[in-house]
Amino acid sequence: MTQPVILNWPGGEDEFLLRLGELNALDDSTSDGVLDLRYRLSLGRARGSLAYAPVRIRETLDCVRLGLIGAGMDRKEAQRKADQAFSDGDIGELNLLAFTIISNALAGKEHDPVGEDQAAVEMGAD
Repeated sequence: MTQPVILNWPGGEDEFLLRLGELNALDDSTSDGVLDLRYRLSLGRARGSLAYAPVRIRETLDCVRLGLIGAGMDRKEAQRKADQAFSDGDIGELNLLAFTIISNALAGKEHDPVGEDQAAVEMGAD
């Protein structure tokens, strides 16, 4: 299971995690789903800033709110913090935060790491 990621953001320092339920809710609140949202967030770089990513503010704030809830925060507190961060912060920062939250949720699982901890013992011929 993916672990929460601790991030500094305009709302302070919090844990964020999108589990399957939060990913499904985010899928439902976006036009074409979470994977498309992550792609559209990344397009801001080509436009010169994540502030210019072709996403809706609601999509970004939903991602932040759901990430806080997935990591264990109360729903009302998560909504309050996301709304306050929009008032106090910069949409580019929040878009980067949403991109990071989604990327963490979709990262490869650590159950099958690349490589081995030790070299294999070579069996010699008699």
